[in-house]
This record gives sequence, C-alpha cells and structure tokens, in this order.
Amino acid sequence: GFLSPSAGLKFADVPNGLAAISKVPPGGWTQILLYMGWCEVSRGPGSDIASGRPGDFGWYVLTSADPEEKKKKLSAELANGRLAM
Repeated sequence: GFLSPSAGLKFADVPNGLAAISKVPPGGWTQILLYMGWCEVSRGPGSDIASGRPGDFGWYVLTSADPEEKKKKLSAELANGRLAM
C-alpha cells in the first residue's frame, strides 16, 4: 500500500528505525512542530496550572477523588510494581 499516493511513497520504501526520519517530508515536520507548539500554549482541559493540578481532567479511572481511596490504589500499584521486579 501507499503511505502517500501523491508523493508516490510506499510503506515498503520507508526504512526501519531512525533512518525513517529522513523520509518524513519538511511539510510533515512543520505540521508536527506546529501541533506540538499548539499543545504547549493552548489552555485546553487539564492545563490548570494555577490550581497546581495540571493534567487533571476530572475523571478518575486509575486513581480516585477520595484521598484514602487514592492512597489505597497507589499502594497497590507500588506493591504490584515491586512484585513484578
């Protein structure tokens, strides 16, 4: 299949590893860098630095809003990490 039909670039033409970096066109790098910059300066959800909680999106799947429950879950995570070693 084609990675970019307009550029005539096939998946098979892209090498593995760091050599693939040279196959990304300058326009692609521009898009990547502009998006990275936008993510850094935008004030989207989870960017509340003033409250000291950046990255807090308001939903708790792995943690909890309750401090005791959060402590219990984090202790279990730490114990599982130690067990995995």
